[in-house]
Amino acid sequence: MIRIVPEHIDSDCIGILICSHGSIGRSMIEAVQMIYGDCPNIACIGLEPSDDIDDWGKELGALTEIFPKGTIVFLDLFGGTPCNQYLMNEAGEALAQRDGQACAVAGVNLSMILEAIGQREYTELKEISEILDKAGKDAVVNVLQKMKK
Repeated sequence: MIRIVPEHIDSDCIGILICSHGSIGRSMIEAVQMIYGDCPNIACIGLEPSDDIDDWGKELGALTEIFPKGTIVFLDLFGGTPCNQYLMNEAGEALAQRDGQACAVAGVNLSMILEAIGQREYTELKEISEILDKAGKDAVVNVLQKMKK
């Protein structure tokens, strides 16, 4: 299991949790650090082939609760194991009970994470998912087609 958790939790800052297959989440955090430097309240959990699914799901559930102001959960693939574990186990139930303290978006890309970092200081958590959905779609660009214009 790949797991990165901040050493210090800023209780005034919404958290970001990236849930993925393999090391995608860790690589996303490294990319964010290249752009922003040290960034508070960002964590990841990555599923590896040798992981026990139930144990991984329990750890995911624990990570969703470490940020007091709420959590933006990024899932690498809708319908993938990390997404399904989020929805099926206590992680999804715990967040559903924390009304307005979580949003979850599948199909993560770096643009979405950067947008979340910028938005989390000024936007209510319940409004962020729509902004992130748009940011993710806007970031997917057919580069050659765009250059023709």
